Amino acid sequence: MKKLPFYVLMLFIFSGCATVSQSNLYWGDYSHTLYNVKKNPGEASNAEHEKELHHIVEKSKSMNLRVPPGIYAELGMYAKERGENSAANNYFALELATYPEGEALIKRALKNKSSDS
Repeated sequence: MKKLPFYVLMLFIFSGCATVSQSNLYWGDYSHTLYNVKKNPGEASNAEHEKELHHIVEKSKSMNLRVPPGIYAELGMYAKERGENSAANNYFALELATYPEGEALIKRALKNKSSDS
């Protein structure tokens, strides 16, 4: 019983870092909102997921962490779908500045997206 306060304290300490992955990336509620987009497609789930993407960017910056890979690209795709090409290009540029190794993937995604339209 004497160790119970120690374990409770450790639980609080480690639970505060639970949303930051081992690679020091903040993912927030990404997996939950993405799952909701796949399970219940529609404007509401897309809006919730996009809001979470913005939250991840803001929180990552406030914690001095690099934004996780693909977050800027996803925001770019949402902007492109709305016809906000300037905003989309800015997000894609941020993605490439953060993760230059993803250039081929982004070009392929943009090509596929433009052929879907």
